[in-house]
Amino acid sequence: MKNEIREKQNINWDRVRFLMKIGIIGAFINLAGDMLVGWGVRDTSLTGIEGLVSQYLTMSDSRLFCSAILGLIGAPVSVCGHVGIYKLIKPYSGKYAKMFGAGSLGLLVLGGSGVHMSSLAAAFFYKYITAASPETALASSIKFVCYFSLPLYIAFLVFWIIQTYAHIRAISGAFSPYPRWCWVFSMPVGALLFSVVSIFGNNEIVNAITLGALTLGNIWALGGSLFMLGKAKENWKKSLPA
Repeated sequence: MKNEIREKQNINWDRVRFLMKIGIIGAFINLAGDMLVGWGVRDTSLTGIEGLVSQYLTMSDSRLFCSAILGLIGAPVSVCGHVGIYKLIKPYSGKYAKMFGAGSLGLLVLGGSGVHMSSLAAAFFYKYITAASPETALASSIKFVCYFSLPLYIAFLVFWIIQTYAHIRAISGAFSPYPRWCWVFSMPVGALLFSVVSIFGNNEIVNAITLGALTLGNIWALGGSLFMLGKAKENWKKSLPA
């Protein structure tokens, strides 16, 4: 069955490689936005949510704006790399390819505007409401996030889970030309690896990397997929009928 599918749907390896490279460029643009807004030290005299978002109070408007634009551009562009992965899954499994494609479409629509820019809008709101009314700033900002950002975060998370499940299941189940162990080149694995740096305390580089952990996980997934593309092509050729 797999051979029949592969005979009907050939893989354009040069196009896949190109899409992955474009996706990695987009992910680095997105990472630049994450690092720009994450680079700072939190006020340790504040506890809870106030402590976590304290660095935004002294951040310039231009810095918030630049971070928002970088994420708005970079996140959707990074999905090009996932289109390349989709093209490698499709000849092996229509089911997982559709799931992966649907999840990727959600990330395309929501990644930049729904998550990155929405988060920066919330930070901008918190900064100015704190200046106007410190007593109600936190409660007002939480309400702002719940009303306008949280629905987008939830939708993004649903699509991300769908795409991640399809990605890991397809590769670990041999529904792609990659070796089964290449499931480790997935976003949650990469995000977990980079988020470990949070144990090193409250400083600029640690906070920036921690904030950009998911984007770094995306770079890990796309970079690993590109690195192993030669092996995937080799496996594909071996599996074709003589």
